[in-house]
Amino acid sequence: MTTIKATFYLTARALRETLRQPGVEVGNIFIPLFFLFVTVGAIGEVSGRAFGVENYKGFQLPVAILQGVAGASSSSGLGMVTDIERGYFDKLMLTPAPRIALVLGRLAADGIRVMVLTTIILSVGLLIGSGIESGPAGAVMVVVVAGAFGLAYSGIGLSIALRTGSPQAAQLGFLIFFPLIFLSPAFAPKEVFAGWLRFLANINPVTYILEGMRSLVLDGWDWPQLAYALIAIGGFA
Repeated sequence: MTTIKATFYLTARALRETLRQPGVEVGNIFIPLFFLFVTVGAIGEVSGRAFGVENYKGFQLPVAILQGVAGASSSSGLGMVTDIERGYFDKLMLTPAPRIALVLGRLAADGIRVMVLTTIILSVGLLIGSGIESGPAGAVMVVVVAGAFGLAYSGIGLSIALRTGSPQAAQLGFLIFFPLIFLSPAFAPKEVFAGWLRFLANINPVTYILEGMRSLVLDGWDWPQLAYALIAIGGFA
């Protein structure tokens, strides 16, 4: 069996698993949107006067997308652990399928899930008036950047799962994301941060991913920002 064919079948299987548990994906969409609405409602009216951000909906939209992506991607490791515990992974190891396909199938499914999830969250953001200065092509680029981050982040969860076989350890991927997002300019520009927090934000890879996506929403096509975002994503891979 070729790597491409095996990857296709394993991707389809992983997507079927997702369809059998829609509640997980609903949570990955609802929770980021909940925080988006609450944060915009709490800060949006004063963001212009407080730190010079007039379009706070657009400012927060990439944060919601990254939250959803991290939640969806971190479940990949848990799915792999489930396969290991049930013995399904051992059965796959006995088949002619190339070993790399066992991982690529999961990653491909996660990439598809993440891009669908991003499209939904982005659409809601546009409906509530976030706008996107880079236009339709920029919206596609937001989905692509989110998909790339999702693939890289899924790889972390899969690596933990394969090394430990522990469901508790497999969920560490999502826990790692929380300090990273709070140490980034998620809620205000880093220019208003205290010096120590600005330093941490500047060495935080999530900062550059967030600012790359945010530039597409608020500013248009800022190629250096996008390049930094892709380099930061490469650091997760």
